[in-house]
Amino acid sequence: MRKALMLAAASLTVLSACGPAVPDGSQDFASDAAVAEAAVETGAAAPADPGAAARAVSPPQPLAPVARIAYAYRYALSLPRDRGAELMSRHELACASAGPGFCQVISARADWTARDPGGRLELRGQPDWINRFRANLALDAQNAGGRLDEAVTEGEDVTAGIEVAATGSATTASLSERIRVLQARSGGTLKQRLEIERELAGLQRQYDAQQSQLKALNDRVQSARLTLEYRPGGVLAADSPTRSVAHALSGAFGLSMDVLAVLITVGSAALPLIVIGGAVWWGLRRRRPASA
Repeated sequence: MRKALMLAAASLTVLSACGPAVPDGSQDFASDAAVAEAAVETGAAAPADPGAAARAVSPPQPLAPVARIAYAYRYALSLPRDRGAELMSRHELACASAGPGFCQVISARADWTARDPGGRLELRGQPDWINRFRANLALDAQNAGGRLDEAVTEGEDVTAGIEVAATGSATTASLSERIRVLQARSGGTLKQRLEIERELAGLQRQYDAQQSQLKALNDRVQSARLTLEYRPGGVLAADSPTRSVAHALSGAFGLSMDVLAVLITVGSAALPLIVIGGAVWWGLRRRRPASA
């Protein structure tokens, strides 16, 4: 009986060993669960996606420093003589009407009756306004019977100047503050205090100059300069076949006027001599019969 019981126990042991095995993924699941539980216990969040770390985006690189550019534009328009003055006045009025916050007239000069007629208008304004204004210049010239001959854009990088002025003013201000702290302390002779006052006054002048330079550079960046030159031309533009003939005729007319001006000058200077000489000759001639 005892032997039978031992055989039964051995059979049960063998059967339990030969029973269905745990699925392969169950061990992995248990491991993941253990990892998650450990993460919760340590206060760290379990990764939602095991491959997220591999796909993580690297930190963005810092952008290159933006240069501080002061822009200046120069345009040349060829226009008929009778329309050039009109278009220049319209452009000057458009700037003045926009207001000083958007555009300012720096200078305006025109002479349409001279031998070389033309005009020049210089504006400074807010960059967006200047860009919108110059975008219509070619159309303005075309509507006036002329054309846009030249368009030049010039940019000056003033980044280094701004940085130097800003750093210099900050250093000067810091030095002035340190000297004031020393000045506040008791002690020192009158001569030493006067020397400190002179040093502070010199630093203040230096700081004001640096701030003025910094403001001027920033103003150049925050505004744009536009120079407009108005030249006689119109249909006699650079590519017109009649330009050379018209230029020759204009030169011949100008030369003739120059010669006429010289003759008038000489004649006006010689006229009194001619009158006096004529009167003397006439008087002498009247006396000859009387003496005969």
